[in-house]
Amino acid sequence: FEHFAQASCGPCALQNPIFEPIRLNNIGNMNHVAVHTSWPGFDPMYNANTVEADAMVTLYGISGVPSMVLNGTNIGGPAGVTQATIDNAASDCSPIRVRVTETGTTTRNVTITVESVGTPPSGSHVVRAFVVEDPLDYSSPPGSNGETEFPNVFRETLTGTGGAALSLPAMGSSTDLTYSYTVDPSWDAANVFVIAYVANSSTREVLNSGSSF
Repeated sequence: FEHFAQASCGPCALQNPIFEPIRLNNIGNMNHVAVHTSWPGFDPMYNANTVEADAMVTLYGISGVPSMVLNGTNIGGPAGVTQATIDNAASDCSPIRVRVTETGTTTRNVTITVESVGTPPSGSHVVRAFVVEDPLDYSSPPGSNGETEFPNVFRETLTGTGGAALSLPAMGSSTDLTYSYTVDPSWDAANVFVIAYVANSSTREVLNSGSSF
């Protein structure tokens, strides 16, 4: 799930609490990243990385918040996500396994292992990897909608928002991609980790995802 939201968005404050218990009940069955946008008001999480947040908005053609993208497809608002939504998505078998590991404290070294456990599909593919912070809690609302708790906040990409080109390995083989990043002093290092996924570069369909969480 790529979740577009904003700390001064009134509808976000109404819809996000509907999605949150579903997310919490499925932490082992899904990956989620929240990208904060430039509108409709002030949001320090957007201001922390405006260039990449704007690029993610452009990638999916997001025109309103909150918006939820599931496996590369915009499915509307987060309030529309049900347990059945997740069950249906999780029932699809994937020929690709994605594993993410990282080492280090302030400087983190990340290895993303993409393994073909079945026949890899044709087409062009990319890996996208995001540094996220979860949770990010404020003592008082940072925007105007009253929210103070924000899960899986997008901090930066390791691959660029467009992703890094990937040739899927043959069945039974794997490919390692390595990256590094520095934990910003303003982040809570204990709550920072990496989410990565493999997607078709044309259709944006996500084949599978993994995280170091």
